[in-house]
Amino acid sequence: MEKDRLLTIEEAAQYLNISKTTLRRWTKVGTLRCSRIGVKGERRFLQKDLDACVSSDDVSVVPPDTPAGSTDPVTVLAEAASRGVPRHVCLHYRDADELWRLFRPFVLEQLRQRAPILYIHEENGRDAVMSRIRSEGYDPEELCNAGLLRLLEPSDGYLRAGTFVPDRMVDFMEAAILAFRASGHEKVLISGEMSWYLKGTPGTERMIEYEALLNKLLARHPEVTIVCHYDTHRMDGAVTLGALCSHTHVQLNDRLVQGFFVAA
Repeated sequence: MEKDRLLTIEEAAQYLNISKTTLRRWTKVGTLRCSRIGVKGERRFLQKDLDACVSSDDVSVVPPDTPAGSTDPVTVLAEAASRGVPRHVCLHYRDADELWRLFRPFVLEQLRQRAPILYIHEENGRDAVMSRIRSEGYDPEELCNAGLLRLLEPSDGYLRAGTFVPDRMVDFMEAAILAFRASGHEKVLISGEMSWYLKGTPGTERMIEYEALLNKLLARHPEVTIVCHYDTHRMDGAVTLGALCSHTHVQLNDRLVQGFFVAA
């Protein structure tokens, strides 16, 4: 079998001796790379990617016999949203590689569907984000030009005018959502790296108040997902606890679990 020949999902499943359901699940969460062809977006696989996948530690993240809803964060959020639960995730990570591993399924789902992403990244972090997206086989410049990828510094979002005001930031988020909807997109991913809190800018002490307000915003826009990134090595215990209590979902190292936020 030629390593550069594209295999159908049936051929790939036979090659790995696993089910097509497992293959679909692995591609959905980003464990296995695939190409999409035709109007229906049918999956095609390179043998070298299949070989790399089965030799990677990441395969253990998605056990073949585990229901997709228990391991796939995108599926978990969709199921919860069907019950009226906002798609609001606090993602806890220890380094840049772990951040991307955990955030990657959300990003790839958007890119696969040509749905927009607004990402307020860490200060001076634009090039790193562009590099990550490029490594997945996408052209970040094309995505930006098409209005599908919008990258901002904290000073252009959270800390505009040198202060942080929760209501103002919620209005900013809703304006961005409405702009995407006006361009024909209902499904939107908004994400923010929360290290700006550490700068001590006036108003940053109200960050958790802002996080709670986002749940009301998301109740008005059930197709929107917001993922907030918390560096566990840099945030103190009080902030971590506040994040757990102000989000409907928590992304841990190996799974997405229910957060402690309860609507009044």
